[in-house]
Amino acid sequence: MSKIAFLDIDGTIRAFDGTVPESAVNAIQKARANGHQVCISSGRPVEEIEKRIIDIGFDGIISASGSYVIYGGKCIRHVYFPQELYLDIAETMLKNDCVIEMQCHDKSCIVESQTEDFLKLGEELQALLGNSAAKLAQIPGVVSKAGDMEQVEKILYFSDTFSNDDVKRLWEDLLYVVPLSFPNPRKFGGELSMATANKAEGIKSILEVSGHCVQDVVAVGDSENDVEMIRLAALGIAMGNATDGAKAAADAVTDTLENDGLYKAFEMAGML
Repeated sequence: MSKIAFLDIDGTIRAFDGTVPESAVNAIQKARANGHQVCISSGRPVEEIEKRIIDIGFDGIISASGSYVIYGGKCIRHVYFPQELYLDIAETMLKNDCVIEMQCHDKSCIVESQTEDFLKLGEELQALLGNSAAKLAQIPGVVSKAGDMEQVEKILYFSDTFSNDDVKRLWEDLLYVVPLSFPNPRKFGGELSMATANKAEGIKSILEVSGHCVQDVVAVGDSENDVEMIRLAALGIAMGNATDGAKAAADAVTDTLENDGLYKAFEMAGML
């Protein structure tokens, strides 16, 4: 029976130092050769997914944690902040000294007035993560004010004073909030998107057009923003290097990425 697998990128296909194990590439390509479909399911916006990852070969892409979904070569789902809500969030965070990055499917930007703050944050990330933080530390696009961005799908924020509780108090019913998927040098931080934007909802949008059902779904991930898709899947697998939350949600735990964890996950799923 044909299955459809959904894979996180960082910590599942790609190590945080940038390494992509050959066994991971082999697993994906062999599964597709065996008649299964394999899709990316990432918190990254599309424009931040490396070409070398896409070139491995995939049948679809869930990006920005379910906000922007591509299947069959076209966008089938696009969820973004209403402009009024986006401006409320961005301006509130800027007033409270948060460093923020606004992400759309085709670009990511910071506000010009935060350039020095972002450079300092980049230095802190590199001190914490070494060379693996090189991409994170790069300044994305720059806009003169938050209102210059439209159809924003996700906001990343970093702060020493504006807490996750503050975020929930102000916008809890409207937002999907998860911890950052990489170590945070600041006291608080997270990834914000619309409440209807998560990887499980992205998977459902693909199932509506792919001919598969939930019983065909295999999901493999390693972080908190993978929990919903791991729970949705008929077989949800956490990487050996996954967070405790991802492991608790999973039906099974495979080995770490470096120890051929993705290949072993596909073996568990009967896709190889």
